[in-house]
Amino acid sequence: MTAVAALAKPSGKTLSTSTEDHWNYCHQMLPKVSKSFAALVLQIPQPQLRDSICNMYLLLRNLDTIEDDMQIPADVKTPVLSDYHHFLSDNDWKFICGTNADRELTQGHHHIQAAFMNLDSSSQEIIYDVTKKMSQGMAKFMPKEIETMSEYEEYTMFVHGLFMSGTLKLGHVLIGEDLADDSLSLSMACLHQKRHTIHSYYEDVTELPRRKMYWVREIWSKYVNKLEDFQHEENSIKAVQLLNEMITNALTHVEDCLDFMCKIKDPYFFRFYAVPRVASIAELALCYNNLQVFRTLVKPKSPDLKERIFDRTNTMADVYGAFYDISCLLKSKVNNNDPHAAETLNRLEAIKQKCMDSATLATRKSVIFESIEDII
Repeated sequence: MTAVAALAKPSGKTLSTSTEDHWNYCHQMLPKVSKSFAALVLQIPQPQLRDSICNMYLLLRNLDTIEDDMQIPADVKTPVLSDYHHFLSDNDWKFICGTNADRELTQGHHHIQAAFMNLDSSSQEIIYDVTKKMSQGMAKFMPKEIETMSEYEEYTMFVHGLFMSGTLKLGHVLIGEDLADDSLSLSMACLHQKRHTIHSYYEDVTELPRRKMYWVREIWSKYVNKLEDFQHEENSIKAVQLLNEMITNALTHVEDCLDFMCKIKDPYFFRFYAVPRVASIAELALCYNNLQVFRTLVKPKSPDLKERIFDRTNTMADVYGAFYDISCLLKSKVNNNDPHAAETLNRLEAIKQKCMDSATLATRKSVIFESIEDII
């Protein structure tokens, strides 16, 4: 009997609490809360690494659900965020919140906690350290608006950079991967997080109850008085200029991301990092110069693009090829009248040059981005 079924329909029998049941719950819930991430985690063949990353993600997902739930009063939420890492050793603790699969996951926190206690001590130490720093970072930023880019990147370090660094530390301990500089882990996180912030504008601004938005005031306040103002027709030009400035800033992390990924030796662990980064730069290209970001949730015209990225991102040559092609396609979208056009073009040329310097473009076996329709 799965934990999900047990929660939905009590049988009246004593429920098994074996280690196998706890891990079954984790493996079953991971695709429910993140289908694409689950596919990357569950394809890792080394059981200890796969389960450690799965467990860390689910623990942090519950933490993120607490942070995101705007119906929890601040005086209740802040101490829960601050102390969340202490509950990793408490199988009786539970804090139910969120909606849909996220709520279901918070209900089953005891399964995730029990699975955590089943991991080896080195994995536990890494996960505990990441959870402690992330929970305290979230508590720090919970009452604050993001004012500056340095604050935004500090917040990104807490909510995603620590996870990136933690997964690599698990890879180092469990399968002998080399450790990268923390600045490279942060760039990996920044590319992902900045892409997410940009692409999810419409969802965030229209969701009720309204979630906290992590746009940087020092940038958007140059154009309008309130973030909601970008939805108004009279602000269309300003909206696109802000969008292009944000995307150009996100592109500054690409070269570090390439340096990070080229150090990963295990092919499955490599895909764990590479597939989301290829998807991130594709989404940035989709959003660039695209007013519809402020009107709806934009999607590429090519319906199979996500599957192509997943299936064809297998080697560093594939990554260099994808980043080179997307830079060329993105370049065709640049409007020379945009105030940040020159900076954008310089960033794209730097990315293209790094990909060419890899000397892998001529040897790649597949092409992910086939036409401009992939990023329109």
